[in-house]
Amino acid sequence: MVNIILLFLVNISQPHFGSFEPVLGVGGPDAYGYRWIDSDTSAPGAPVYNWIDITGIGDTIRGLADDNVVGPFPIGFDFPYYWYTVNSFYVGSNGYIAFGDNFLSAHPFQNLPNTARPNNILAPLMCDLDFSAGNPLCIYWTNHRDTCIISYINVPFWNTGGSNTFQIILTRADSSIYFQYQTQNGAPYNGWQSAGSSTIGIENITGRIGLSYMHAGQPTYNMPHASLAIKFYPPPTTNYQVRDIAAWAVMNDNSEGVFVYLGDTVFPRGKVKNTGNVPTGGFPVYCRIRSGTNIVFADTLQVSGTNPGEVVNLNFNRRYVPPNAGLYTMVIRSNLSGDSVPANDSIVLEMRVLSYPGELRWEDLTTPRAMYSWNGPGGYGNKFYPPRYPTRINQAKVYAYAASATPISVLVLDDNGPNGAPGDTLFITTLNVSTQQWYTVNVSPPVNITSGAFYIGCISAVANTPSFGMDTLPPVSRLGWEYTNSWAPSRHAAQHDIMIRAVCDLGTGIKEIVKEKEISLRPTVLRSKDFSLSSSRGEVYNACGLPQKGEKLTTGVYFLKENGKIRKLIIVE
Repeated sequence: MVNIILLFLVNISQPHFGSFEPVLGVGGPDAYGYRWIDSDTSAPGAPVYNWIDITGIGDTIRGLADDNVVGPFPIGFDFPYYWYTVNSFYVGSNGYIAFGDNFLSAHPFQNLPNTARPNNILAPLMCDLDFSAGNPLCIYWTNHRDTCIISYINVPFWNTGGSNTFQIILTRADSSIYFQYQTQNGAPYNGWQSAGSSTIGIENITGRIGLSYMHAGQPTYNMPHASLAIKFYPPPTTNYQVRDIAAWAVMNDNSEGVFVYLGDTVFPRGKVKNTGNVPTGGFPVYCRIRSGTNIVFADTLQVSGTNPGEVVNLNFNRRYVPPNAGLYTMVIRSNLSGDSVPANDSIVLEMRVLSYPGELRWEDLTTPRAMYSWNGPGGYGNKFYPPRYPTRINQAKVYAYAASATPISVLVLDDNGPNGAPGDTLFITTLNVSTQQWYTVNVSPPVNITSGAFYIGCISAVANTPSFGMDTLPPVSRLGWEYTNSWAPSRHAAQHDIMIRAVCDLGTGIKEIVKEKEISLRPTVLRSKDFSLSSSRGEVYNACGLPQKGEKLTTGVYFLKENGKIRKLIIVE
């Protein structure tokens, strides 16, 4: 049955509009030539709703929560999309997938197309969905030849419940994209027509070309409903030519901020990519390092030429040794003559030079430029790659405010979660926040980091409080994280830096680290009836770092902090 349905879908003919131009049910073309047509119209070539059940044959996509992104996952073949091909995708918990872009899209949701990241997206129901509530499921399946399906099943809206079941179908045979909706019950928080509530549509890699089917409940006749099918399809041919070289990365794949130890040598590097659909001739790429407004380093590389989709690694010839501690910026800029998208020609990297003892931080503020909190329980964190190993974390600092005293959990987390996300808890304590100010937490005993990165996180179990300080001016580190029932890169990582710092100095050697270790991750397994919170002599936190109150613990993983040591508990029935 599945194969028959797939064959039917991929052989739907291209619609022809000749003398028939229906008012409803069709849309486009965009600048490239893509159009859409839905099953609510009687126009020739309209898709027929025919749900494909992949629950018995597909792979479950794990790790989705409230406002996060997981992946990438293989499409199984090269899928033609606009003037390029894609072969993998990220899955956003908020009802969309993105090709090659793992930035989070969260409320308020922009209309499409939009140059703000994420770009290169397919959005069947991009709105505030919540995988942490109810029993939702996300599954994908590919035949590794010409068809890939991603299904969202029984996903509720955040805070308002409801249920949404819909799927994306990629068909290589005609390069078409199908959105199908099996059920749609309920509405987003504040309603469909509230600002930024929702978006349905597609968008290309630059964010400048795409199609909007529905945004914030408009037009009302394009609201999603049960048994709706929408088809997005490319033109048979196009005259649209794109000459575009994008600055793709600086120093690392995500152009995330870097710390440099005073006296160390910086080796500038980066990447550019041909994101157009035609080959280019040669062009220069410039690298500049600034201290304030002063250019302190400059170098140029000549790229001989590129083909569409090609990524060129850049290793600049000159080196730089910063003479002073402080904030620097590194910029890579391509200069292709006739470039179609100048907005993506450059990337700015935040670079901070310091020595130990010192603070790892992504801002220099005494007071914030903005304060942010969550409608529900949540928190913020920063990721830090130390400039020296081993690094010893002695203190954590956070800028926060609460109208009435509010306890939060302050954590030091390892980077051993999936794809370097927050993992094991290395330190945890409770901090009471009230007055608007910097708060300092002593990390006792100090935590030693011998490789990789670590996180300082702050989590509140109380809705709407406290508020956390933000730096809203560039440059930005792109290393802010957020907590909404799970950790994810901050939705504002490209715009804001979070006022959370780590106070560090040079750590101890490997032998001493083993000797001084105060965190036991070898779990103690207990039955729930044998452990009482009231009789515990320490503080108990759940796996997300939230303090536990009451008498009994439900089954799950917890951490017991007792006499300066942390012990992992597994509670069973």
